[in-house]
Amino acid sequence: MRHALSILFGAGFTVATAWSLGRLAFDRLRLRFQALEHELLAGVVGAAMLSVVIFGLCCLGLAYTAVFVVLGVAVIGLGWRLPVTRGAIWPGKVWLGVFGVYAVVYLVNAVAPEYSPDGQTYHLGLVYRFFREHGFHKITTSFYANMPLGLEMLFLQAFSLGRQSAAAVVECCALLALPFLVFCYGCRIGQRVAGSGAALLVFLSPIAGFAGSTAYNDIGLTLAGFGAFYLTEIWRADPDAEENKWLPVAMGLAAGFCFAIKYTGFPAGLYVVGVVAWKRRPKALALVLGAAALVALPWLVKNWIYVGNPVAPFLNRLFPNPYVHVTFEEFIRTWYRRYDVADLRQWFWLVTVSGRLGGQLGPWFLLAPVGLAALKWKEGRVVLLAAAVFVIPYPQNIAARFLLPALPFIALAMALVLVRWRVALVGVVAVAAVLAWPGLTGRYETGGNVRLTGVPWKAALRKIPQDQFLAEHSLQWTTGQLLDMYVPAGRRVLSTTPVGEAYSKTDVMVTYQAAEGELLQDVLTIPMDGGLQPTLLTRYRFPAMTGEVRLLQTAESRTDVWSIGEIRYFSGDHKVKPTGLGAAPNPFDIALLVDGNLATRWLAWEPSRAGQRVTAWFGDGVSVDRVEVLTSHDQGKLGMRVEGCCGAVVAAVEKQMQALPGDIRKDATKVLREHGISYLLVDDGNWIAGDIRSAPERWNMKFLAERGGNRLYVLN
Repeated sequence: MRHALSILFGAGFTVATAWSLGRLAFDRLRLRFQALEHELLAGVVGAAMLSVVIFGLCCLGLAYTAVFVVLGVAVIGLGWRLPVTRGAIWPGKVWLGVFGVYAVVYLVNAVAPEYSPDGQTYHLGLVYRFFREHGFHKITTSFYANMPLGLEMLFLQAFSLGRQSAAAVVECCALLALPFLVFCYGCRIGQRVAGSGAALLVFLSPIAGFAGSTAYNDIGLTLAGFGAFYLTEIWRADPDAEENKWLPVAMGLAAGFCFAIKYTGFPAGLYVVGVVAWKRRPKALALVLGAAALVALPWLVKNWIYVGNPVAPFLNRLFPNPYVHVTFEEFIRTWYRRYDVADLRQWFWLVTVSGRLGGQLGPWFLLAPVGLAALKWKEGRVVLLAAAVFVIPYPQNIAARFLLPALPFIALAMALVLVRWRVALVGVVAVAAVLAWPGLTGRYETGGNVRLTGVPWKAALRKIPQDQFLAEHSLQWTTGQLLDMYVPAGRRVLSTTPVGEAYSKTDVMVTYQAAEGELLQDVLTIPMDGGLQPTLLTRYRFPAMTGEVRLLQTAESRTDVWSIGEIRYFSGDHKVKPTGLGAAPNPFDIALLVDGNLATRWLAWEPSRAGQRVTAWFGDGVSVDRVEVLTSHDQGKLGMRVEGCCGAVVAAVEKQMQALPGDIRKDATKVLREHGISYLLVDDGNWIAGDIRSAPERWNMKFLAERGGNRLYVLN
């Protein structure tokens, strides 16, 4: 019980700090709205401001519990003197009853130990790291660390006081506020009943309930996005009103916060800027852009400083860096656009009912096309335009939760149509209230998807100890505890599977989350696959030349990636060493070309295209007349030619097969040690698992322990 109270205090203190900060800002900007919407919108704007403040504390290395407490007490104390707006319009008793029941369900799940897949791996894993290190440090072993983490800044304050579940409760508070804000908007446009219905349709969505009961950031983004829209619509109704003079500042803060939460939050800024530009108010536009930049720009600057790419982990062709491979970026883009759906004509059913795309919106959203009839009315055209804008990034990731930012607008359009036959709207909401119950969602969704499964009272109150609950529900938590048990502080682990880093202090690098991890996974794979080993020798003989020698790729392929095991340069019978090496693309791993280790290879990490090159420079008086290139057989299209500093070189080309290099497993392990890896965690699903399990000594490793199919080895 004491633990549950500390969780609620940590979350409540954070939310109160954000709310007070927003109320202080509204007071300074002389903004005053209708009672309930004023307090809700102040919370949205205050959260954006608090996120920026905590970002600054992290930059200064001041992310300490004491600092967060002093900050919160000061802000709450200053905001305490401001009067709370009175005379709010509230939904009806039945509405409040339905809301209350599900609010309890969501809150109990949020207070229970956080074990969601993404929440305990990277959302809170990063928060825990920032907390331990008291701020930001350069993290290059996980692309998640270089995405915007605006909401995680609020999680950090809550975490410092109530740990993991307190962060989930902050997200839950956003879920509890969202339906009231949708209701208020309905009242503002004279559609109280439609607003009431739309609010519950969103609130009851199973994927909203799950995301809002965990340390995800999708509901926080949805609330901030709707808040930015709401503020913009208030301004648009009378942009020249004296009381709206500084409203664009609040609009910009909310819109910037959306981008700071997630890249896919950019439509909020697009909508706000579009409306202001349409109204031709340059001063208001400047205020919007300035306020939005204050919240969003710091994340781009941080990425530029740390990883050389302001929009990491994307646009790596435009901003080459050694931390994210282009092939990885292209893979995730392709995967997220389809997942494993063979026929996208099933998409609508998958996101609304079956849940195969990471959860379901709810069967009642099968009626979403009805909302198109709302085009008949001005209010309907506004929300449908907003829905169209907020859904812009969705095709890039078709998981159901990426529709959440557009869901309030879709629900409002549906409700504006259904309210014409009030019994229809009431009936749909009633059906939603039944089908959303955690015990029923499993009856119609595809098994194995993320969803709430019950109301874990005992776990929330810690009558079931947290460790016991997590051990029963999360292999990721169990694996994290395994690492803490066997891995000494300061040692690094290479893992082929995500770990519950929200509860673990071990320094883990997951193979697919960074370029370095992908490289080391490749190194571990080469000894077991002869097709990846450098068994094709191509020898180029040409008239002696000096200065530089370039090896150019001439083939084009969308599936092949150019790789080279070793390059050797000769002058007569003598091997010569370049004074410098370069490559385009991927100059970062160029040393692998001459390291003499056949368990490594240089890869372009981009699909093969003509013009890719490896360049070697030689000192004065050094001539080269032969180049030997060792490549593997996994490149279906491979064309290479040699050039000198003055262009093409006529070369005699010889090709011959080389024998397999023998057992190079220990050579692969040596590379891991050179990268500072002391331990290896391998899951049974990884195809190197069986070979290492059968004879770890061949790899120069020693087996330590196993949990749930994840085996831990120490490197000798």
